[in-house]
Amino acid sequence: MLKAALSALLFTFLIGKPFAQNHDYIWLFGYAASSPDTLFGGSVIDFNEEPPLVYEKDRDMNIDVTMASACDSSGILQFYTNGISINDTTDQLMVNGDSLNPGEYADSWANSGYFLIMSEIVLPFSGQPSKYAILHLKIENHPIYNLAVTTLYMSIVDMSLNNGLGEVVSKNQVLLSNGRYGTINAVKHANGKDWWVWVAYERENKYQRFLFSEGELVGPEQIDAEPGYCCPNSVGTIVFSPDGSKAVRYNVAHKLFVYDHDRCSGALSNPKAVSLPNSNLGGGVAFSQNSRFLYIAYDAENIYQYDTWAVNMAASKVTVATYDGFHGYYGTRSSFYMMQLGPDGRIYISSPNSIEVLSYIDQPDRPGLDCRVVQHGLHLPNMSSFTCPHFPYYRLGPLDGSPCDTLGLDNHPVAKYRCYQDTSDYLTVKFTDLSTYAPTAWAWDFGDGTESQDTSPVHTFPGGGTYEVCLTVSNPYSSDTFCKVLQLGPSATEGRPVLQADISVFPNPAQSFTNVRLGGDYLPRNARFTLYAATGQPVHMQRVTAGWGVVPLEGLAPGIYFWEVRDGGRLLGSGKLVRVE
Repeated sequence: MLKAALSALLFTFLIGKPFAQNHDYIWLFGYAASSPDTLFGGSVIDFNEEPPLVYEKDRDMNIDVTMASACDSSGILQFYTNGISINDTTDQLMVNGDSLNPGEYADSWANSGYFLIMSEIVLPFSGQPSKYAILHLKIENHPIYNLAVTTLYMSIVDMSLNNGLGEVVSKNQVLLSNGRYGTINAVKHANGKDWWVWVAYERENKYQRFLFSEGELVGPEQIDAEPGYCCPNSVGTIVFSPDGSKAVRYNVAHKLFVYDHDRCSGALSNPKAVSLPNSNLGGGVAFSQNSRFLYIAYDAENIYQYDTWAVNMAASKVTVATYDGFHGYYGTRSSFYMMQLGPDGRIYISSPNSIEVLSYIDQPDRPGLDCRVVQHGLHLPNMSSFTCPHFPYYRLGPLDGSPCDTLGLDNHPVAKYRCYQDTSDYLTVKFTDLSTYAPTAWAWDFGDGTESQDTSPVHTFPGGGTYEVCLTVSNPYSSDTFCKVLQLGPSATEGRPVLQADISVFPNPAQSFTNVRLGGDYLPRNARFTLYAATGQPVHMQRVTAGWGVVPLEGLAPGIYFWEVRDGGRLLGSGKLVRVE
């Protein structure tokens, strides 16, 4: 009897609490893997650490514009695709993973990777953790328009097969054909389990909408949105806010439209129009994690922020970054192109050419320049060709109390945060809330006797040392606590040891630049990176802060160098760096 009662209790817990949904924790970049040039190859951003780990990984698959990957719910990579083939976690072709999007266009890009933005998404099957659907758009030669996106396919991966390496069990199943489509996106249904899948038309404010439920796509249903427009050739983009309450339609030839989105019915309403002068190139659109601020890079030269909560959203426009003229190793510009919200709450920005850097918005939940755009702030180990991974927002539960909240899935909040240290006062720290599943209250304990109920507070500690900072989030269903032990500077708080820093330098070997990553929850007082020649003579020194720092290497001769990072005389880390041509 007791065993039956415990089983029933466990079942109730499992259906009532959302699991971790870290399906977007591994991003991949890089092409020309066979080139002898060390600047080419495969790069990985791993969001299982903070700041994310960035490293080089050899693989045969080249990734151009199109890239999608899938992790399991805990953030472990399962497979990835460049729009033409699918690789497993051993970087080998998955069983039956060849020949996606078949046709002349795919054949012509077979060695490079597919060249189509926002054309693939991966949706996990609810209740079947080993299965994933890949929804992918096909571009092909067109007798009138030269090239056109004409077909939507679905392919199914089952990771329980082939000894856990997976197998493509269904491939290139036609869902839409004979159209002129733009991009694809998805947003969680109000029941917290199913997905609304949207395919935008290229030249019109129209969509084909499906419901992805129990591994099946129901539909399509054509949606004619207001206002209607027609005809100038332009890729159509649709983006949803992380909370699913807003949708954005961006079309280069027309205005930006922001809609209210009903997660229950899938309806769009209340369009707000924003004029976009000089929108001739096209670019990325992304929401902050708190779903308030909208970012767009429609002219490649600037990044603009809009406050979607403002009464007059168009008037809230702020220019938060202007391209600073930086060029990569091969002379290409690091101006702004596509955007994607990362699981760490940062927005990552690619460039409209091949280059070895990404820009990012470090604090997108904050208004104006406080959002902190870091141009070319993340140097990848290898060149990236326009690539910006494309993911829906996975960490969204049911819309509690809505007519569609019928499955007994409650929002049990999950607490998480990261922090950014003020560069002028090492004791002042900005905390960025990353909690999910609809918390309604926040309680911070900074470990120094002070507390806060702000969502993302700024706190000044009384002095250097070791502090355990805990965030507890709650809503009517439950609460959750997430703690980190932060080390501020090289000294210890009484009764606690000095924590070690986590330091890495990448890429290595490096050409014109490298990154120094300072992690491990160490927030330095005045850390210095010093680079020494083989003779022991210092050749470069700069201050580094928590997170990523860019180290310029121009002017240094090729060869072997040695580096160390010290904070107030304390050695935090050291190693060898190879500078190559």
